Amino acid sequence: MRAKKYVIGNFKGGVGKSTVAQMLGFESAYHYNLKTLIVDLDMQGNTSDVMNLTHMNYSKEDGGGENTPINFEYTIADVLMEDIPVEKAIYQVINNLDILPADMSFEEYDNWSTVNYPESIDRFKYMDEKLSPLYDKYDVIYIDVPPSISNFSKSAMYIADWAIVVLQTQVKSMRNAMQYLEYMDFFTETFESDLKVVGVIPFMLETGDSVDKEMYEQAKDIYGEHLIKNVVLKNARLKRYDGSGITTERTKKGTLKQWDRKTHELFIAIFDELKEHETWY
Repeated sequence: MRAKKYVIGNFKGGVGKSTVAQMLGFESAYHYNLKTLIVDLDMQGNTSDVMNLTHMNYSKEDGGGENTPINFEYTIADVLMEDIPVEKAIYQVINNLDILPADMSFEEYDNWSTVNYPESIDRFKYMDEKLSPLYDKYDVIYIDVPPSISNFSKSAMYIADWAIVVLQTQVKSMRNAMQYLEYMDFFTETFESDLKVVGVIPFMLETGDSVDKEMYEQAKDIYGEHLIKNVVLKNARLKRYDGSGITTERTKKGTLKQWDRKTHELFIAIFDELKEHETWY
């Protein structure tokens, strides 16, 4: 087993990158039973928080905590700056889904890594080396990064096999998505990386908004076949997951309740589209 590694990208914040990492990670583990890891490289730790809440939503049988939170004793900062073995910073969310968490202490890593590894390529190789014991233990690894050109996002580009670009149908997000792809081209050429774009996910489209419609049509022209056909529309359940964790609430008959069902079906479809795109290479 050798993990496929995905970085979720856009240089604009608030477009849904963390949500995509969380949902694809969940579907990979829960629906497809793939051994899955989410690596949180964002010092805000939003994905780590949502995964902790998700852990509390599931029974011990499902690998969850039954309302008991995870104690993140170690984080990615400890692995990279304190030489803690990476295995000690891995926590189970549910069966088949683990998290390597981050918190505000990770803010120090940018300066730390620059001082200790002045050359960019050495910083990328250092993070790759520290995470490498995990690569043979998972089928899939999703890397959530902050919305900036930084040691965090560039190291993730170096480590990953595939880039998933999240596109919000707004002018600024369109511009930032293009900048991400342009920078990715520069990065792969400069550092001889094999990173490939596996898909561009259109996110939170307002179907009744003329500007959103115009931006989506432009996106089809710009990104062509890379644009994922399944569009993530405004979704109250996704917003709820930020505060509740990911849920699979069921009716008395045992079927998924409507809004959970629709949300999970959407991201399962996106997961399948991305897998299809991989076969193009």
